[in-house]
Amino acid sequence: SVVLGVAQMIIGLLLRFSNALYQRNMLDFVCECVPMMVFMICFFGFMDYMILYKWVMPMDNPPSIINSMIAMAMWGEDPNPMFGMGLPRVLMVVTVLAVPVMLFPKPIILNMRHK
Repeated sequence: SVVLGVAQMIIGLLLRFSNALYQRNMLDFVCECVPMMVFMICFFGFMDYMILYKWVMPMDNPPSIINSMIAMAMWGEDPNPMFGMGLPRVLMVVTVLAVPVMLFPKPIILNMRHK
């Protein structure tokens, strides 16, 4: 159900991309659509990848996906990482950097246009 839920959210984002392009609204495209997709893929897409990887790859001591996601979000050490600690940290940095891009530029640009 998690994989299907994330797939449904990504489809919704793709519709948002198409609406922004159809309406020729580059502000929405750059300041909302792209950072939302980056956030979705880097955090929830990685979680889905771990779920699917765990399903298809036999492992002697399979890691806990919940613990891996908590360690990723809290910047902690995962006792049993699936892909090492480098990839989750890079993805978390990109995820965190996507949030201010979603929040700040669009209101500032719209305020400047209004003045």
